[in-house]
Amino acid sequence: MKPRPFKQGHLRIILLSGLALAVSACASIPAKEQGIPTRAQARWDALLTGDFQTAYGYLSPGYRSSVSLNDYQRKLLIQRVQWTGASYLQSDCLETTCKIRISLDYRITGALPGVRVYEGKRTITEDWIATDGQWWYVPKK
Repeated sequence: MKPRPFKQGHLRIILLSGLALAVSACASIPAKEQGIPTRAQARWDALLTGDFQTAYGYLSPGYRSSVSLNDYQRKLLIQRVQWTGASYLQSDCLETTCKIRISLDYRITGALPGVRVYEGKRTITEDWIATDGQWWYVPKK
């Protein structure tokens, strides 16, 4: 019995199947910068409203495994700086890491002699990593 020639239609099906498999494999890795603006802003929105539990949920799994929610809340509550506004500016991402710039408005009470309240604005940089198909904030130590 002579082998049947490979038909062009079969080749098309094989190529499309391979393409679909490749695309589905990439879906588990966050696309560069995809979702970063939304997640970074949502974390800061939670911090600004005092929703520390939600903000804690944006921390990397590694950080959460070593710092409890109670310890995280305590650290935030004892600081002298009160954040009054935050807005996402930009990100510089590689495949699984991102440097994010955030504009922060803040207030410090009793920071300087003779000044009851100091209000300021500054830009900060945050580190984010992609693991398990999601972006996570990695606090500086």
